[in-house]
Amino acid sequence: MLFGYRLLAITTQEEIGVAKNIDVDKTIIKKLRVNQKHTQESLALEIGVSRRAISCIENTGSTSKQTAEKLAKAFGVSFNYLTGDDESDFLPSPFYCELIESGSPSQQAQSQLFNSETELLAFLDQQINQERPFRIGGRTPGEYSDFPTKSLPTYSIEGVNCTLRIPLREEEPDPEANDGRILTFTFRELRLQTDVGLTWQPLRKWISIYINQNLSRTLNKYYPEYIFLGEHRGNRAQFLVVLSDETQQAETETLLLEGLWPVRQFATWFSHHLPPLAASKIPSDNRVSFRLSPGDHSLPERRIDILRIDPVTETKAPFPEVWQESVITALSWSKSINKAGTADNSAMPTIEDFSHLIRD
Repeated sequence: MLFGYRLLAITTQEEIGVAKNIDVDKTIIKKLRVNQKHTQESLALEIGVSRRAISCIENTGSTSKQTAEKLAKAFGVSFNYLTGDDESDFLPSPFYCELIESGSPSQQAQSQLFNSETELLAFLDQQINQERPFRIGGRTPGEYSDFPTKSLPTYSIEGVNCTLRIPLREEEPDPEANDGRILTFTFRELRLQTDVGLTWQPLRKWISIYINQNLSRTLNKYYPEYIFLGEHRGNRAQFLVVLSDETQQAETETLLLEGLWPVRQFATWFSHHLPPLAASKIPSDNRVSFRLSPGDHSLPERRIDILRIDPVTETKAPFPEVWQESVITALSWSKSINKAGTADNSAMPTIEDFSHLIRD
């Protein structure tokens, strides 16, 4: 005790022997073990851990730095090689992609190498953009109700193969010409390993996460419904309209609508019943969002969000850009900041007002 205070010794995790786990490439570790004729038991004995610890590393890709260093020494490779960070062990063009069109006369696959996952994704985005459904437009519900593709886009991973299937665009004036025809992209990662040479490998963990996120975002951009790693996204999705008061002076109002046409009807009604205000677009992924700032400062600032949700999981569903554009067109707000409303309206419209119209 010193002047009534107890002195505490502050130590780091390393000083007290608490090891923080790191990520290693479980595929590399298992391959090295098999190629060097090790069983899990013999490898565990060599580096001084249990067989269960080796099994856990090969299943989860997680271990302590100390154990990873022991593994690297036992295998005769660098520490960075085990974590997947040693780029010298990989080809400069590590991604190989095959493209084949079902139903085409030749049925011959085209192949291409890409220097990085970014180049691969740019290629896939371009191909998806070329085959995206036509923009839907019209003045009746029927012209907005259908998703004009009979086959759903599908993305799956099986072993070393990542496969993306997208339906060919239904061309006018003969939309049946491409009926049932599919573009299939199969891509995999090619590695040069010092001990075994060239091999196909499953995507590394962080590259897989990056590709999955970007492919999902691209499919959201063009398709209202697709299958992604076994999950059927956008199926039975509804539109959710949220009108909130950013000052929290009023309760948030919500409205569920079944299709794009009712959403456009709501958007047209809403824009026609606004008092004079500025509608500022809020940049947001996979939704339509505007901040509403009335010229009359006695009225609260509000925010409107329109998105698609899965009614079962209550999570966001795909909301294609062309559908977002059709909603924004109904609102008549094409700019980042838009003048909206008329002096004939003295109060902000509410979702309850629109609900009465639906019931009537």
